[in-house]
Amino acid sequence: LGYMVRAISAEELAGHRAENDCWIAIHGDVYDVSSFVGEHPGGKQLLLDVAGYDGTAAFQTIHQKEIIDQHLPPGSKKGTISPSEQEKAKPPVKPNVSCLDW
Repeated sequence: LGYMVRAISAEELAGHRAENDCWIAIHGDVYDVSSFVGEHPGGKQLLLDVAGYDGTAAFQTIHQKEIIDQHLPPGSKKGTISPSEQEKAKPPVKPNVSCLDW
């Protein structure tokens, strides 16, 4: 039997921004990371900052893609997000403030 991959829109992804309902798109795949939020070694806030968004840019600065399968339970992948929807799901840019700016 073939496995149908579900297409997830930026709008649907955006509906999952809570700690107990946390979806993140990474490299075109959408994952439910709710069960991992409290276990994330870098702290839960890093995941919550990109909850409901495409977290690829933040993710790939630190991790290799293979780490996902090592840490998320089977069934965490909810579907895929197309490149055009992925573009709409980019997280808001936070200002980068440094003590050198003062």
